[in-house]
Amino acid sequence: MSARFLVPFGAVIIVVGITLAFGIDPFSDWLDQRSDSTSLQSQVDEVERRNKEYELLIDALNTDEEIERKAREEYNLVRPEEEAYAVLPPPPAVHRIKGVWPFNN
Repeated sequence: MSARFLVPFGAVIIVVGITLAFGIDPFSDWLDQRSDSTSLQSQVDEVERRNKEYELLIDALNTDEEIERKAREEYNLVRPEEEAYAVLPPPPAVHRIKGVWPFNN
């Protein structure tokens, strides 16, 4: 082989080696970033969906009707002209044991 052929061939090998050395790692990083970006975007979408649900809930809770319903349901509050009564559950049923031995006395 002649020196004229080896010099360009060697230069091509060096360029390809440098390209591979500096090109593979950034390319794999780029692929990883794309995967991470997709995952993070789905998380952002989920958070935005939840925020919209919370905004609707906040809007609903700011109405007079909802405030009154919560006050009655959770805190047992009543209006000034009303009276509140607590209704107790019935007592548990008493179990009668038939008059058989040893309980017939």
